[in-house]
Amino acid sequence: MNYKYNLAKLQYDKEKIEQLIALQIHHVGQTFPIEMEHTFWLKNLQRARKHIAKSFWLALLSYFIFVLVVIPSDYGIINRSVFAHDFTHCVLSIMNGGLCLLLLFCFAAQPKLQRYFLHASLLIMFWGIVSIAWLIITVQTIELQHQAMAVIAIIYMLSYVISGIKPTYILINGLLAAIATLLLFTLLHVDFDVMVLGRVMAGSCVFGYAIAHMIFARERMIFLYTLRARVSEEIHRIYNSELLHLSQHDALTTISNRRTFDEMMMVFYQQTRADQTALSILFIDIDYFKKYNDFYGHQKGDEVILAIAKAIKSAIRHMDFVARYGGEEFVVLLPATDAHGAYAVASNIYKAIDGLAISHASSLVSNNVTISLGITVYRGEEQISKEELLSIADQALYRAKQLGRNQIYYQSLRNTSVI
Repeated sequence: MNYKYNLAKLQYDKEKIEQLIALQIHHVGQTFPIEMEHTFWLKNLQRARKHIAKSFWLALLSYFIFVLVVIPSDYGIINRSVFAHDFTHCVLSIMNGGLCLLLLFCFAAQPKLQRYFLHASLLIMFWGIVSIAWLIITVQTIELQHQAMAVIAIIYMLSYVISGIKPTYILINGLLAAIATLLLFTLLHVDFDVMVLGRVMAGSCVFGYAIAHMIFARERMIFLYTLRARVSEEIHRIYNSELLHLSQHDALTTISNRRTFDEMMMVFYQQTRADQTALSILFIDIDYFKKYNDFYGHQKGDEVILAIAKAIKSAIRHMDFVARYGGEEFVVLLPATDAHGAYAVASNIYKAIDGLAISHASSLVSNNVTISLGITVYRGEEQISKEELLSIADQALYRAKQLGRNQIYYQSLRNTSVI
């Protein structure tokens, strides 16, 4: 278990996030450390892409309503002497705008194109500004030229708000689009007011940047609060997991403790009664363990308990259950196992511990650490309670110790016999 390491790292991360929150409060819009800044903008881009993909039909409906309003109004204000020219430009600009929306949706929704969403958005913005400016500004009707200024300003604003791209990128892209438009008009000798168009485009670009900066300053705080909540939740989860583990396992050996044994014993006991199968119980005690502690010290005693716990765990089957019952005592539950199967498992445990060859100079039965095992088998008898069953298994262990220790003793529920 690496809970302590995880907790230390998470608590460190939480402290850093708290510092960043305090910094954001005093310095609005302050950038994050490089890695976090990259993550922040990546998440904004992903969220914007998802919103565009989900909102396409709503956007299409809104654009359709916009077209229904604009075309009749344009029809009414266009100068009749240049009607064909100006109306054609208006229709082309509307079709161009619809194409830009469709392309943006494709790059937002299609999995194969999503990786290019950032660059595609900037290119679509650039193309939309330059092309629509050329289509509408070149009309002869003055009212349509004024309308074009508003449309260009809206494109700038929407680019900042819905794209999720860094405002700095959009600012540069928008200024380049403005410069390209002015150069294009100059080279094509288009009759237009440079000052008016330049101020509208540059002003919209800068004003949109200021608005986006305020919006993303708020997004930064939301990002930090969300990150802090996530880290706090993970810390809480680890605390709960660690507490649960400590409540169910023995701190020294990490195998199950007495509390967990009581719960599992009830489960196996009820299951055995319901299925009318056999449940074997093994009680294990380290022989003369107090003498070992007195002779070698408690530190060495703990090492012995840990080694024996590992040996028992390695000697039993995957379906069996082992717990530290208390002190130097262990208990093993063997579901669906009769007396012969229980003896086989007990023999494996006995051999595994004998193979450890841990010296025990103060033992009265051997030069090495040994164990006594008591076995009993429950076959679903209704007249025997769980407490009585455990008492009989404990009696089996007592008899093994009474008969000289370092042996396996089987206690039948009906009679007593030594294996």
